[in-house]
Amino acid sequence: MGILMRLAARVSRLRKGQSKVVLVLSGGYRGPFEGERIRRTVRRGARIADALDSSLPDVWIYGADCRRLPAIKTGSLEAWMADWAVLARSPVFGESSEDGNPLARSTAEYGLFKGGSVASAMEVLRKEYGSSRVPVLVLFHVESMEGEDSRVARQLEKASGKPLFWQFLAQLDEMEPSVLNRLDDVRRERPSITNAHYNNAWDMDTSVGLDTFMQYGMIKPYARWARESRRRKLG
Repeated sequence: MGILMRLAARVSRLRKGQSKVVLVLSGGYRGPFEGERIRRTVRRGARIADALDSSLPDVWIYGADCRRLPAIKTGSLEAWMADWAVLARSPVFGESSEDGNPLARSTAEYGLFKGGSVASAMEVLRKEYGSSRVPVLVLFHVESMEGEDSRVARQLEKASGKPLFWQFLAQLDEMEPSVLNRLDDVRRERPSITNAHYNNAWDMDTSVGLDTFMQYGMIKPYARWARESRRRKLG
């Protein structure tokens, strides 16, 4: 899988070590952490980083707040996911009193599983990576965008011209229509906003071959934007 992903990066004319990959997990709802969805997202993000970045991805999680999670150490992805990408199922009767893993213990401190703000997380990330010396591919996992269209559009505008590419990811058919479905309209109204793309099939459980194809589809818009950005600088 890693070899195929690196091949996809070469086909896209992306050289390893000339991009930064950032993975942003939605922490607004507990359910995705109780199954495979978040672990699948982390594995795919790590494979993309392996093809593009000189290190594993920076991982953030957002709910009421947006926090950077501990770094994934080389060779310890599965152990990291056991700490930060999975939760035990909620009990049918009563509230869970488990201490659990570091993610479970951080729920209150990080403001998780009571909804979250995409726009607020974008602001934090824009300030964190907006001065990066290399292009930054932000793999931004979204579970809900209710009532945030205007705020997200404003964040897109503020990040235009920054070395950030917003690759929004959502579960097929589980997201209500939002500004993410209208990025063509956004670009018509603000032509400077070229650094965003939306894919609503990221979380699908797929065969190995199709999974690699999906990852290629995930980096293709970023690759096109990165090439155009380089041409503008050279011009």
